[in-house]
This record gives sequence, structure tokens and C-alpha cells, in this order.
Amino acid sequence: MSENITNLLYLLEDSALGNWVATSLWGYPIFLTLHTIGMATLVGLSLMYAANVLLTSKNDALVNLAVYWKLALFGLILNLVSGSALFISSASSMWLSWPFRIKLILIALGLLLSISLVKSCVSSSAHYRQRLKALAVIVIWLLALVAGRLIAYIE
Repeated sequence: MSENITNLLYLLEDSALGNWVATSLWGYPIFLTLHTIGMATLVGLSLMYAANVLLTSKNDALVNLAVYWKLALFGLILNLVSGSALFISSASSMWLSWPFRIKLILIALGLLLSISLVKSCVSSSAHYRQRLKALAVIVIWLLALVAGRLIAYIE
């Protein structure tokens, strides 16, 4: 890792926010709770939408869950803010964590696939390609959750 990146990571950790989240009684639990709420909102709604696509028969119309997608995007914003604060509190160790990097990649994939699935299903019933995409959404989000948990256990 380059010296510039290392210095930036240590600078983030030594910031007022980084110190507060890492050392205060309330900082870490507050941001972890917000992160959990954001994750439950974003991932929960994405999984509900994907399950709806998978479980809808050819003759059934998809339940219009796309109206809830704005709420899922609120969960994404909450995750970005809270996740950034959690990252800042231990930036140097997080940056070196493979599960953390894999989690970020899986989140990006899950988000892109979820958005694509919602857009493709808004005006039509579920077909084979949408069902494959829905299955991929479920697998990617579940792997992202597992990778997130592994951050605590694998260096």
C-alpha cells in the first residue's frame, strides 16, 4: 500500500469523527444501528422484489413493489453515511480487509442488478431473463451480508 494512502487512512482515523465513533460510548453503536436499519431497508426491499419476480406465475401480474424503491434508496443513503462513519473509525484495518473489499464489490453488483430488475419489471410481467436476474439479486445480496459478517472474523 502506498505511503500516501496509508497517511490518508490514518488521517481519517485521527479525525474528530473517527475518534468519536471508535472511542465514545455512543458513537459506534449509533452508526452500527443506522447501518443495520439502512441495510435491512435496502436489502430487504431488494429481496422482496426479487422474490416477487421469482414467485409470480406467468399469468399473474407482478405486485407493484417498484413504488417502494425510493424507500430502498433511502436505505442506501443511510448505509453510505453510516458505513462511511464506521469505515473512518478503523480505516487502516478495514482497507486491508479482503472481506470488506469483497463486500463493497458485492454491494455494487447487488445495487446495479436490483435497479436493473426494477426497471425491467415495471412495465411487463416476469419472464425467464428477469427471473434469472432476480435469482442473481438474491444470491449477490446474501453473499454481501455474509461478507459483511466475515469482516469481524477474517483479517
